[in-house]
Amino acid sequence: MPDDEPNYYWILSHSNRLRRYKNPNKSSYLIEFRFSGYAKEAIKELKKNIARNYHVKSQKVPHITLVGPVSTRDEKRLVKEVKDVCKHYELVKFKLDGFDSFEDRVIFVKINPSEELKQLRLELYEKLGKFCDVSEFDKVHFTFHATLVKDIQRKFDRIWDYLQTWKIPEMDQYVIRVTVVKNFKILAEYDLLQGKTLDRSKSLDRKTYHKTMKKLGEKREPSEIKFEKIPSTERVFVLSDTHFDHGNVIRFSHRPFDSIRQMNYQMVENWNNTVKEDRLYFLGDLTFGRGRRPIDFWLKKLGGKIYHLRGNHDTDIIEHATVIPNRYGIQYRDYQFLLMHEPRRPFGYDGWIIHGDKHNTNLIDYPLIHQKNKTVNVSAELVNYTPLSLEKIISLIETGDSYNTLNEKQENIPENKWKFWK
Repeated sequence: MPDDEPNYYWILSHSNRLRRYKNPNKSSYLIEFRFSGYAKEAIKELKKNIARNYHVKSQKVPHITLVGPVSTRDEKRLVKEVKDVCKHYELVKFKLDGFDSFEDRVIFVKINPSEELKQLRLELYEKLGKFCDVSEFDKVHFTFHATLVKDIQRKFDRIWDYLQTWKIPEMDQYVIRVTVVKNFKILAEYDLLQGKTLDRSKSLDRKTYHKTMKKLGEKREPSEIKFEKIPSTERVFVLSDTHFDHGNVIRFSHRPFDSIRQMNYQMVENWNNTVKEDRLYFLGDLTFGRGRRPIDFWLKKLGGKIYHLRGNHDTDIIEHATVIPNRYGIQYRDYQFLLMHEPRRPFGYDGWIIHGDKHNTNLIDYPLIHQKNKTVNVSAELVNYTPLSLEKIISLIETGDSYNTLNEKQENIPENKWKFWK
């Protein structure tokens, strides 16, 4: 403990950062950025899967701590100084950059900050340091990160191995609000897009949030997407949502099988009779249901070079396929396709999307081929429970027609046929 500060003590936190805890007479605060949109959902899903599989506690709100904890008696000045720093910033970028750890105590998502984010954080630290108790460690040894799990020494190796079979998309993210947290709750936020401070009620108000996101859409750059170029000599297939071992899907999706066993057998046969040494992109939800067998059990039975994009039900460790991130771009012949599980178009991207997730529950909005929306739904029900080649997809696209399934153009379906599912 420093000799000149007898009212404070120093400890090494679980994130291996030196934090200073305050005298009880002062209140303590965190200055942080809370994720929004796709990044928030992706990290929350990952946290949930880790907590469920390894029985560990996980923070519910994905965030990056920028400064803190800090302690002060002047709460109003704290909020004002945060505003005075943040009002000079508008679009502050960063990227998610894989996983890392602090020894065997904490596993986190690495953050690749822009120069603007580095400068914003440093200005906050220096401004608050003039009247708040802050840690020198925050200035010298700060690491941008978003904690996934901590206090996991005995389970570290297993969780770390599990995360090696996950991939996080490398896409531009934006800091839209800087949050002042007190007692684990939002005290106030500065909205960089609207240029004003929000109290707790406004911070949680959905209309205010949508207004912020609208402004972001007006000012941000189109999403930067990388596309892997695949030689046109290769045969490439796609498929999604097989749901091996899932009995209820037979009823919900009107699958033409009498039993789980029959469904499993037929889908394995269809796959292996179609895909030999070819490349296959699987877009999520390989298996599901109580009593299901692990994903790798089924991958061992399936042919081809499999690239597995996780769906919301793919929570296992995956060792018998190459795991790729959601929103994975491929270029084949003269076409670019963005692969994902749930069809959510990234900002500024107006090309073709190949997805799953929707099964056959809404063929008006999510048919096999939707020419206007430029989407291709390769859920198993729409492709005869058989991997579909990119060659076939391109040939259907080039007809200019939309298709509900391989055998049925969209205009041949009465509008009210799928009304029940909407």
